[in-house]
Amino acid sequence: MLGVILIALSVALPADSLRMEMINGKPHVVHQVGEKETLYSLSRRYGTTVVDILTQNPTADGGLEVGQILKIPYAAKPRPLPPVKTAEGLIHRVAAKETLFSIARQYNVSVDDIKTWNNLRENSLSVGQEILIRNNPVVMPVEPPAPKPTAAKTHTVAPKETLYSIARLYGMTVPQLKEWNSITGDELRIGQVLSVAAPLIATEAVPVVVPATKLPESANKVPATESTIRISESVGGSSESREAGFAALLDGSDGDRKYLGQHRTIKPGTIVKIRNLTTNQEVFVRVTGPPVTPDESTIILISKSAYDRLAATEPRFRAEIIYYK
Repeated sequence: MLGVILIALSVALPADSLRMEMINGKPHVVHQVGEKETLYSLSRRYGTTVVDILTQNPTADGGLEVGQILKIPYAAKPRPLPPVKTAEGLIHRVAAKETLFSIARQYNVSVDDIKTWNNLRENSLSVGQEILIRNNPVVMPVEPPAPKPTAAKTHTVAPKETLYSIARLYGMTVPQLKEWNSITGDELRIGQVLSVAAPLIATEAVPVVVPATKLPESANKVPATESTIRISESVGGSSESREAGFAALLDGSDGDRKYLGQHRTIKPGTIVKIRNLTTNQEVFVRVTGPPVTPDESTIILISKSAYDRLAATEPRFRAEIIYYK
């Protein structure tokens, strides 16, 4: 009977998979890593998760090498059911591992639209659940090409732009951009006009020895057309710190719309950028303090709003954090 199961599974596997093995009663693919393959692409290919692959292959935590042999849990992907047309729109039946984010991208609508059309208060879905997609969904605008840095004093926010991307565009820091525009959170609106400044290149002052001679009186006067430049934020002595590991959802934060995080050593109030290494999505969170229930394998806990912004699908996922001391 086991031989029949293995033969049936091997027929459905990609041609470059080496073979099938049963480990603890569950089918696993013996896979040889090829060029440009990642843990995320392999998890999507074989219908599993990055965490499950690392559990079976702990040495893969440091990265993959071409020719490396992995044993990957295998789950045959069911064929998705086609949407059903109705007078109100399309009825989508939720498949395994689908999320509001993935469904919204499939139909080119927003997560908020889907929640409004279906009276959903939470982001959780169940397999087989019917989701209504209206006939006239809001079409997401096409992202225009990024504007070139100029000496303009204002910037109009385009789709998918963030405080971080705009600050980099004009050669400033995120705290400066927030201060100049009285922004307290991390959200921007499309079409919002922001005050910006041309990039300033700070150079280290070099002491110059001047002979003790009397200068003309006119040399001591500052021309009326010149103005004094004041730097509103000092970054002297600051250093960038990076950490990589697992991030996890902060329990009890479902109703909190703020982007918050808990870290064992980072000073409360520090703004930290988190990047989901699986989806490559980024978000900024404010550290509120150390975790109440610390977990040595998890570097940071984040609120539900930040978790959703990172398009995370697993309770724990690999992430990178960047902050300044």
